[in-house]
Amino acid sequence: MTSQEGDVDRAVVDIDRLAAELTGRELPAGTWRVPAHEAWLTADALAAPPLPDGVLHPMYVWYAGARGTGYPIDHLFDLVECRPEDGPMLGETELAQHRPLHVGEELTVSSRILDLERKHGRSGTFDLMRVHLEVHDAAGELVGTVTNTFVYPRRSA
Repeated sequence: MTSQEGDVDRAVVDIDRLAAELTGRELPAGTWRVPAHEAWLTADALAAPPLPDGVLHPMYVWYAGARGTGYPIDHLFDLVECRPEDGPMLGETELAQHRPLHVGEELTVSSRILDLERKHGRSGTFDLMRVHLEVHDAAGELVGTVTNTFVYPRRSA
């Protein structure tokens, strides 16, 4: 169904179809490296207590998940047929750090969609998509995980 402007009508997104297509889908992997000056700026901005030389603030597990993927965030919006102006949001995050990350080490981030479901609440109808990310070091050791839940508002369903 289309609107007068020719765009897909986001109100009629078939959640069952999308869930079947997307659940378990592997997303493009990427790599990321933290330069020393950025680590210093981040620690200063967070007013973090001093860490051992070369050790990154624990928030870098989340940053690696956000910046080290092989796709831009709007790729997720496209997958669920949601435009940025529809108001997608980050709902919640689960984070686990298995060992400290270090300045300059190369990190590889892989991710997959865990599930997609429709909910109804006081604010209306919305879809929740959980994306699980794994952060590995150059040796392939798992150093952290991030599970983000994205909220995609729907005008009606």
